[in-house]
Amino acid sequence: MSAPSPTNDRVVITTHKPDGTSVFQSDRSVAPFSPFGAGKSSFSVLDTRASVPVNNLEAAKEFSETLPRTPSGGVTFCVTNMAPGSSAPMHRTATIDYAVVVSGAVVLELDGGEEKTVKAGEFIVQQGVNHAWHNRTGEVCKIAFVMVSAEKIRLGSGVELEETVF
Repeated sequence: MSAPSPTNDRVVITTHKPDGTSVFQSDRSVAPFSPFGAGKSSFSVLDTRASVPVNNLEAAKEFSETLPRTPSGGVTFCVTNMAPGSSAPMHRTATIDYAVVVSGAVVLELDGGEEKTVKAGEFIVQQGVNHAWHNRTGEVCKIAFVMVSAEKIRLGSGVELEETVF
């Protein structure tokens, strides 16, 4: 297989033979999905599983042209490429998100007005908060996420916070 183009994400997936020997299941290039148009943010869903714990003998599927959405009880591994000067609106996911900024920098804004800039090589653990993303730089910001389904947040008043994805 030839090397993927620089705009694609390469994902190497392993599995097992029936006798238990480790093998490569696939080595493929995942083209970013740009649902909001050219020059906007793009997404590459690298893997999604319907439940945790995961069955490591289950064949991994392809998720081209898919927005990252984690099934209830499941997990998603994905990449977001935020275009320079772009933003993602305020939203909440029903997940705990483990993220690493791979390149560039992003501003994470919370609904209370607080903001933090997170740069390449830095990490985020996001626990179902209402948030927005802003790339206020002149370069693409690449963020890798592992999104794990989480229980709904129940406030002391008994109100449950709902997912508000865009």
